Amino acid sequence: MKHSIVTRINFTDLSLMGEYLKITKEILIPALKSQTVKAFEWIVLTNVETLDILKSELDYPFTPLFSNPECHSYLIKNNINIQTRHDCDDYMSPNYVEEIQRLYLQNRKRHKTFLIQAQPTQLLYQTGEEIELKPYSNQRCSMFLSLCQEKVENHIFERKHIQMYEITSTVITIPTGYAKWVIHGKNRSVLEKKK
Repeated sequence: MKHSIVTRINFTDLSLMGEYLKITKEILIPALKSQTVKAFEWIVLTNVETLDILKSELDYPFTPLFSNPECHSYLIKNNINIQTRHDCDDYMSPNYVEEIQRLYLQNRKRHKTFLIQAQPTQLLYQTGEEIELKPYSNQRCSMFLSLCQEKVENHIFERKHIQMYEITSTVITIPTGYAKWVIHGKNRSVLEKKK
């Protein structure tokens, strides 16, 4: 079993990247370090121009990849059975990887391909307030998503996260407590919705 967590940190705006890296270093890096199961690879999808900055800023080993096609090819060629997407500014609980891998091992004989999604809460960075979100479903997948395959033919970015059910209708949901969508004021997805 091979497990990769894939994080996009591919900014052209260095000032915005700096804002994100502050959150990455405060929230994601400690979360990666605290995982109860360490059998995973962290892949960072980035730009060649910012690689040296990331190497100096991120206190956690990662495999850099420099384009979407390179990432997709890497995941399939290296037979990455569990492909987890995780944003650089979001939280994962210490037992997140352990739970994903447990569910993979429990379900891999029953399903050729399946998804594991975590039902997140929204964490307001400035206040620490947590907000319940509308439940995700097998027709509207969470952003905290893992694609699981015994024989690897697809990749986690093949569709937008909410549409990944088009690859497989089998979606297993982890309850709240494992992942938090951190809202810090610079979130691209939030800013794009306001436009």
